[in-house]
Amino acid sequence: MAAVTLQPPIATAPHLPGNESGVATATSLSLDRHFTEQDFQTIDGLLKTRANGSLANESIVAYPSTGTEYTYYTPRQLDTFVEAAAVILSRVIPQRRSSEDPVQVVGLLGPSDFEYLITLLAVTRLGHTVLLLSTRIAEDAYVSLVESTSASYLIAHKSFEKMGQKIAERTKIVHQEALSRDQYDNLTASKQSLPAAYLDGAREASNICWVIHSSGSTGHPKPIYQTHSGALKNYANNFGLRGFITLPLFHAHGISCLFRAVHSQKLIYMYNANLPLTAPHLMATLQEHQEIEVLYGVPYALKLLSESEEGLKALSRLELVMFGGSSCPKPIGDTLVQNGVRLVSHYGTTETGQLMTSFRDRSDLDWDYVRPGPSLLPYLRWEEQSTGIYELCVLEGWPSKVASNRPDNSYATKDLFEKHPTTPNAWRYYARQDDTLVLENGEKANPLVIEGVARNNSNVAEAIAFGANKPRLGMFVVASDSCNAKTNEELVDMIFPAIEKCNAESPAYAYMSRDMIHVLPSDAVYRKTDKGTVIRSAFYRDYQSQIDHIYDVEVAEGERVCEGDELIDLLRQQLLEVAPALEPASVEDQTDIFSLGIDSLQSIRLRTMILKTLYLGGQKLSQNFVFENPSLRAMADALTCIRLGQAPKEELTVEQRMSALIEKYSANFESHVPVARQADGEHIIVTGATGSLGAHVVVQLARSEDVRAIYCLVRASSVHSARRRVYQSLRARGLSYELSPAQEGKIIALPADLGSEIRLGLEESTYANLLDSVTGVMHCAWSVNFNWALESFEGSCIAGTRNLLDLSLRVRQPVPAKFSFCSSVSTVARTPGHWVPEALPDSLSYAQNMGYAQSKLVTEHIINRAAHQTGMTARVLRVGQIIGDTTRGIWNATEAIPMILQCAETIHALPKLEDLLSWTPVDTVASSVVDLTLAPAAGEVLNVTNSTLSHWTHDLLPLLKQAGLDFEELNQREWLSRLRDSNPDPKLNPPIKLVEFFASKYDHDNPSRVLLYDTKKAQAAAPSLRQAEGLTLDLATRFISYFRRECWGSSAVSSLSPKCREVIFLTGVCGSGKSTAAQALARRFNIPVIEGDEMHSHLAREKMAKSIPLQDDDRWDWIAHIRGALMDRLQHSTAPAIAVTCSALRSVYRDELRRLPQLLDFPVMITFLCLSIGDEAQLEARLVARSANESHYMQSTMVASQLAIQEPPSELESDVIALDATLSKPDMLEAVEDTVRLILDL
Repeated sequence: MAAVTLQPPIATAPHLPGNESGVATATSLSLDRHFTEQDFQTIDGLLKTRANGSLANESIVAYPSTGTEYTYYTPRQLDTFVEAAAVILSRVIPQRRSSEDPVQVVGLLGPSDFEYLITLLAVTRLGHTVLLLSTRIAEDAYVSLVESTSASYLIAHKSFEKMGQKIAERTKIVHQEALSRDQYDNLTASKQSLPAAYLDGAREASNICWVIHSSGSTGHPKPIYQTHSGALKNYANNFGLRGFITLPLFHAHGISCLFRAVHSQKLIYMYNANLPLTAPHLMATLQEHQEIEVLYGVPYALKLLSESEEGLKALSRLELVMFGGSSCPKPIGDTLVQNGVRLVSHYGTTETGQLMTSFRDRSDLDWDYVRPGPSLLPYLRWEEQSTGIYELCVLEGWPSKVASNRPDNSYATKDLFEKHPTTPNAWRYYARQDDTLVLENGEKANPLVIEGVARNNSNVAEAIAFGANKPRLGMFVVASDSCNAKTNEELVDMIFPAIEKCNAESPAYAYMSRDMIHVLPSDAVYRKTDKGTVIRSAFYRDYQSQIDHIYDVEVAEGERVCEGDELIDLLRQQLLEVAPALEPASVEDQTDIFSLGIDSLQSIRLRTMILKTLYLGGQKLSQNFVFENPSLRAMADALTCIRLGQAPKEELTVEQRMSALIEKYSANFESHVPVARQADGEHIIVTGATGSLGAHVVVQLARSEDVRAIYCLVRASSVHSARRRVYQSLRARGLSYELSPAQEGKIIALPADLGSEIRLGLEESTYANLLDSVTGVMHCAWSVNFNWALESFEGSCIAGTRNLLDLSLRVRQPVPAKFSFCSSVSTVARTPGHWVPEALPDSLSYAQNMGYAQSKLVTEHIINRAAHQTGMTARVLRVGQIIGDTTRGIWNATEAIPMILQCAETIHALPKLEDLLSWTPVDTVASSVVDLTLAPAAGEVLNVTNSTLSHWTHDLLPLLKQAGLDFEELNQREWLSRLRDSNPDPKLNPPIKLVEFFASKYDHDNPSRVLLYDTKKAQAAAPSLRQAEGLTLDLATRFISYFRRECWGSSAVSSLSPKCREVIFLTGVCGSGKSTAAQALARRFNIPVIEGDEMHSHLAREKMAKSIPLQDDDRWDWIAHIRGALMDRLQHSTAPAIAVTCSALRSVYRDELRRLPQLLDFPVMITFLCLSIGDEAQLEARLVARSANESHYMQSTMVASQLAIQEPPSELESDVIALDATLSKPDMLEAVEDTVRLILDL
């Protein structure tokens, strides 16, 4: 850069303006954002104002003359150097003398040293715009920036002389060499100055001062224009501390930090641009200059300092340690904070200026949550991209916003954040949208967490995960220069324990297995941004062949040969490696591993490990090998046969395997023992209540006056978790609003394991209660996995059905409980001809060729045999294609048919099919299923399908166009070809995930096969099915509107419902300990408390003070006040739960409080913790003791009247949990806390 001859350096330590004690006060640390100075409207005006102000001769910038030996410069010195440089530059770049003169763009390329600072200020003094060019981008990127900004001049440092010439050759720019020190010496001595300029300050303020550019991580860097006005408003936002900056000035955060120092007139130390960024160099400055109060740096600098005790000590001494430019790995940040470092995250963008920091009270350790100030809040919009993940948008009007990318002039940052669970307006950076890795199954993995964990190890310089459009994640780690590992394997050994801890907290699809971690040498070449972070897209391009090779190796076979017990032991070892949570004792040779919870991703990893380990004689292994052989024994036998080229040993046909299961689960049905009972309405068990059909069935039953109770058996860890799952299912489908409190009170959720031979996994007392009350079972639950083999459905599905049949036969009722099973038309999909009767198929081979259909047909036979062998009423309800409901059109958008329909949006085409559609809305199916279950007489097998048929091309496609879709109609193979050639990113084009499935159905010219279903018996017993219409415009409009609103938009939420909030009512008579328990919960779980006693009216308090019991009218007002306070707190707090003290002595009071969820537009779960105590003397003694310590209107004389009206919860009040309040205070509080811990799933 232009070399400036400096006046003799200041030998003594500088005088430091501001707080003379050197200790920052609370006031001095507040964010100073007062625009009180009107003397300057441009960057040059700022410098001139400081050069002529009261602190003109106080040091403001320090830069090393050599190494880390600093020279100090005052505003007046800076102004002199800038004037001298501007005079020289004006000989090539003309000075603007008036605001009518054109503004030129001047590129600046070179190291971020002191001369760089002087030169950029000199260009601004000439009235022009500075294009700040990174030193780390490619030639094409420089040319792109010069051309896109219409830059006229380029000033290049001598180290970039050749690059400057190349840029000049490819553009029309004038290449200006850096000025020499001699030129500055002569000019400074002669005190030459520029001619006077007459510039209009208001007009100049709106001119561009800097053009900064993006990193170019997703293509060519993009220029970002910053006006003088916007920049100055940004720089006024500062903490007023003496700082040390390690960032280059061509980086937005770097130049902002420097000019914030100039604005606040606080000294700032600049890191020597000629030195590499190392811990010793950083420590030299921090230890030598104790007056430094704040460090501004990138996370890499913090990593270097965090690796030594000296570094941690030096950082802990500072008032603030701020980072920006990229996210700081959580392990590093946690280490710093735990060692007393006041770490503050900075968030801003080049386009918006600084927005938020995590500046907070010292007692607050949440360093990684940034908090917008009150002046910023009106200009932010948080757009939910997936459940709990939000993109930040900055709205028009924010003073330092200089760019827009939305029609409303807002700026969408592409930065994703997650909310703090309890602190309002606190947000943690999650990832860039560009960083997210979308796996081949469509799951979105955030690579930053696992990368940060690896990078936290001192032996690792860099880590970058990969796996876009691949079956699983992998990661490269770059060894650091100081790496102690002797081999790559040893380095992986060093970091993998921390990776495993991270895996335990990650979703299954984001699991990082050891074999997918690959080491690059310390001298590996990869492109970085100015912030020192990897340019992800460039890395993926540069290392594409290595990444592809890693996945190619996965299909190469190993060398080990083994069989029998040795092979089974090896497979068990590999299974436990891919699923470390499994109990080894549970993995027996014949155990179906999917019954243990193995998912599809784990099965893929297990197949990969088998391929890498075993020699298979050159034979291929099916992609579904694990699904097809779901036990260790089955896999071992199959692998041996594959290696030897033999057919599987004595393999049974699928029909033989189905027959064996039918015989196994149809044997020895118990005889029902009649028990005389007076009729008390229907008590129905429902399975599958968390699914769409099951949820609608539950609501239909709850509405029926004949139904007293619905027992929802749900896979869950506790009663509360079961309740939560059922409630969220109803809420997600808009069904909970349709029920009155009394109807909702009929729904009782119970945690169960249908496959358990011991009471369905229920408590003994609960199972006994069911035997005493149940009159019917509606079995809607089934595992939906089209990859599973038949045997994988045996445990929870087929065996679960037998367990439910056994319960139906054991009930203590006059007759067995009636039983209905929701089967599927897939059980008869291969029926010869075109007609499907309401009967079991003639052959087991009529089931569709997949385990799902085969297992359901097995179950149809088991149920039919139970009916014939025992005389019980047991019906098979064979359900057809279910679509969205008639009210809201809610339909699972990830099913195959909605995916086809989405092609109208993604590829603007739909296929012309010859299919006849027998579609039925889910609420119509649910009503039919309920009718058929409760009907006194109906057939044993019933087809629940719509008899009003529609044609795909002639009926559906026109309706879709009328509903608002715009698409081209193609024959099925043309449509499939267009889909194959479309965007491969499943995030932007979800239907691409099912392209092979669609190919299996439509990649041919054969006519579609049509099956017609006999529904006479079903229609006779189910009025809703008899009245079902075919497809209508109203129905099509409803489900298309739902898809567009909730599923197909760019910001559509992937989950049907937001996270549920908890309201915990602590109830009981006066003196039971409600307030004491509530305050304990507030301390233990950091949740807010609403004290019910404070909600009473003045008149009610006077009554109770006079020992006059309250009447219902008093209590209704009180409960309304509590409910209003709760609604306000829920709407203005992000806490996951709220505790409320309220006696709620009668069930009608509790019912009134249960209305709360119906008044809110987000899900809320209510639980009553009843502190039970009936000892009047003990309660009176407690109130007397309380009165001695505090003034309270509730006297001991009120105990008797409260005990008199107290009502214990009824059996239908499943949301009431009784706790013993006679225990000692510590024991009672422990019981309350343990219960709430279960409620919150902690």
